[in-house]
Order: sequence, then C-alpha cells, then structure tokens
Amino acid sequence: MILEGSAVTEKIYQDIRAKKVSATLAVVLVGEDPVSLSYVKAKEKKAIELGFEFKLYQLPAISTEVGVKELICDLNQNEYIDGIVIQLPLPEDFNTDEILKEIKPEKDIDGFSGKYPYPTAQAIIEILKYYDIDLKNKNIVIVGRGRLVGKPLEEMMKKNGIEPIVCDRKTENLADTISKADILISATGVPGLIKPEMVSERAIVIDAGSSETGGNILGDVDKRVYEKVKSYSPVPGGVGPVTVACLMRNLVEAHNKNR
Repeated sequence: MILEGSAVTEKIYQDIRAKKVSATLAVVLVGEDPVSLSYVKAKEKKAIELGFEFKLYQLPAISTEVGVKELICDLNQNEYIDGIVIQLPLPEDFNTDEILKEIKPEKDIDGFSGKYPYPTAQAIIEILKYYDIDLKNKNIVIVGRGRLVGKPLEEMMKKNGIEPIVCDRKTENLADTISKADILISATGVPGLIKPEMVSERAIVIDAGSSETGGNILGDVDKRVYEKVKSYSPVPGGVGPVTVACLMRNLVEAHNKNR
C-alpha cells in the first residue's frame, strides 16, 4: 500500500480553511541550496492557496550570522508577521542552534522552542494515524537523529509510551537492526541508503529523507524497496506535503495567539 500524503494533507487543510484566518508567514533563506529552494517554493505555493501572506527573505550565502540575527529581530518585532521559518540547513560555519534561539517562541512555528510541534515529526505521526497504523507492540526503528525529525519524533513517541530504536552514524550493524523493523522511519538525507535486502517484507517504511541529485529530489529509500515491503510513503508525495500542512496549521495557531 502506498501511504500517499495528499489524503492526509487535505484533511488538515479542510480544518485550516474552516477557520478563515489570514496569516502571514516569513521565510528566511541563506544561499541557494536546491533542496531548500524546493521546500520554500512548496511553502509559498500552499500559503498563497490558503490565502496567507508569504514573505521570502533570501540572503546571499556570504551573509553573516549577525546579519541573519538582525533580520530575525526585525521580524520578531513586526506585528504583522505571525510565523518565522529559518530554512535549514544554514551555511556550515553558522551556529544554527544560536540563530534558531533568536526566534520569538510565539513565532517559532518550526517548533524549536517547544511551543509548537515539529512539522516533519508531526507529519509522520499524522500519516501513521490516518492510515490506522498501530504503533503499540511494534519494533519501530528511526534512522537519523537530526533536530528536525529523529530527535523530536523519538520524544513524541516516548510521551505516548512508545520506545523506538534510534540509529545514527555510530550505530553498528545498521542493516541487521533495520531488518527487524516492523515500522522503519528514515530521515538522513542520504539518497538510496535503505536497500531492499535491508528490510523485511512485513515492514512499513516511512521515508522522511530528501536530497538533490541531478535535479531530482530523492529520498533515503531505494525505490526497489517499494516492491518488497508491506507499505511505504513515497518521495516525493509522502511526508513532504504533510510537513507543509503541519507547518501551516502551526501558523494558524500562531496567528490566533499573536493577534
């Protein structure tokens, strides 16, 4: 079975439209990373479709941390901006954690301050919930311990009494661990990391990874895996659209609180 994101997003957008809110989203992008640009365009398209204001602040790759922080300060003080998103990744020499802390919690709709749920982690939960995939008594493996997916998803699951196995670069015998997964969630950004021989036929695979190769957006999961497993979320068309929907839902909540 294909775990398409479109059906999940429509349910979320119906709820958003019913609230009849006119919110404003500000996105800060440093540089011209292709994957980041594709995400920004997806957010812009959906924001406009929902009747929201979308403001992109694209800074050159040579920008300084001080310049980015000053921009965030201005957006924090702008009463017409409801939500602020710093499109990641930032340049390698930036202190990402320090920059993200500059965002006013009430406007931090990516969830770093803890006021709103992390959109990508929440998107995975929404997909599993929509397709009635029970997490209890299942061997759940999360590959990747990043700030956007792995860490927050682990925390969300533990709050609900679920104890996933989280793998990272230090994990030994990764393939063996993955082979035992009933539910496999991968979010590393390494294209084709998950191979058919690594997964069980009973596995449900959620691909939350993305990277750009030859102009194409690829997930962590080799597409040959699709033919073997019980269910899977595709890239594109799976977690990505639901992530945008969860972000927009956070934006609406931020608007209602800030206004």
